[in-house]
Amino acid sequence: MSNFYCHPGRAGGSPGFARACALAVTAAGVLKGEAALTLSAEARMRADAYANARLVAGDDYRQGLFRGTVGADLRLDRHVRIHGEAGTGQVHDRRGAAGANFQNEASLQQVFVEVGGQAGGTLVGAMAGRQEFADGPRQLISVGDGPNVHRTWNGLRLQAQGRRLRAGAFDLRATRLARGAFDETIDHGERLQGVNASLALPSEGGTDAYLEPFWFHTEKPGFRAGGQVGLDDRDTFGLRFRGRRGGLAYDWTLAHQSGRYLKRGIDAWGLFAVQSLALAGGGWKPALTAHLDLATGGAYGGGTLKAFNPLYASSGYLGEGQFLGLCNLVMIAPGLAVTPSPRTALSAEYGFARRFDARDAAYAGGQRAYAGTQKVPGRDLGGLLRVMGSWSASASLTLFFNYEHFAAGGVLTRARLRSGSYAYAGATFRY
Repeated sequence: MSNFYCHPGRAGGSPGFARACALAVTAAGVLKGEAALTLSAEARMRADAYANARLVAGDDYRQGLFRGTVGADLRLDRHVRIHGEAGTGQVHDRRGAAGANFQNEASLQQVFVEVGGQAGGTLVGAMAGRQEFADGPRQLISVGDGPNVHRTWNGLRLQAQGRRLRAGAFDLRATRLARGAFDETIDHGERLQGVNASLALPSEGGTDAYLEPFWFHTEKPGFRAGGQVGLDDRDTFGLRFRGRRGGLAYDWTLAHQSGRYLKRGIDAWGLFAVQSLALAGGGWKPALTAHLDLATGGAYGGGTLKAFNPLYASSGYLGEGQFLGLCNLVMIAPGLAVTPSPRTALSAEYGFARRFDARDAAYAGGQRAYAGTQKVPGRDLGGLLRVMGSWSASASLTLFFNYEHFAAGGVLTRARLRSGSYAYAGATFRY
């Protein structure tokens, strides 16, 4: 059986799977019969620079980051494979303040068994063990690619794939990282469960579209909201519609959240619309881009908790500088992307950000409330400029850079916070 997570156009693959798929053709050595072993490795080096980090005046510093991973993928036959991956994360400067997902001597990041086969015309499979999981909208689910060590889960995942329909179910527990060598544990209190599906819609005139309903059940102890700390027990029901029609590409998600937080009920929702429009098919291939983000707020005070929880969102969706988070936010970010060469990509955007609820706090990444902002009037959060670029020097080596500047608006300046900037440059080598 070919690994169905690697199939083009199918949701549910992770970067680890993608690396294994890309390497399988060139690096797999036949052991005996159908058995084959694939080896992989990745090294990422990045230099960061902050000015007014966390919007605090004078908090300026630089930091170096290193990620190193090695992996092995043993395919016993067309039905069974075993995958393992170990990694390290290193920080230069402010090492003592870095979390275990940045500073980590060594971590067993993935080790799972996958089995699968054909049942009539349907491809079915299961994965059990420690694994990355990113099967959903990146505003809600990701591996957390910004830190040195990816987010991983422990448990069981089931999949079924037909000609047009893919369906999955999963029951996972979080990996709790520590900074030593292979000292991570399974956090049975932090859970991610759910079901999802992807329906390929009939194609007409170049249309390529997918309709993807999902349900995520999350339990997170020690969750902070509205000045309190406790168990967040939440159900997220949503629908994602993504695809392409001619030069228009789109990825739209609507999600509603319910559940309990301490003694409060939850009623929150989010809408995320990402799209791009190609202006030309030749030359630099310019394209207009835009994303619209709406996420409810309402954590402070009593009654129903209306603050949206972005769960395990991509750390880079609103910028690795983490100036803004997907909670109590209304944001529109138009931009422009160009491709000067087949190996080069450049893009720039400017986001206009406001509070959804003027009585709730303003939020940074990781759902961290900016201190005191729940007490000041107004809705204007400010503007976020992002400039990004990458160059693939070869099939294995990629160079990249990113610059972000957040111009603080009235809400933040009245809370005595400042504008801030963040930049990084680095390289990734994959084998």
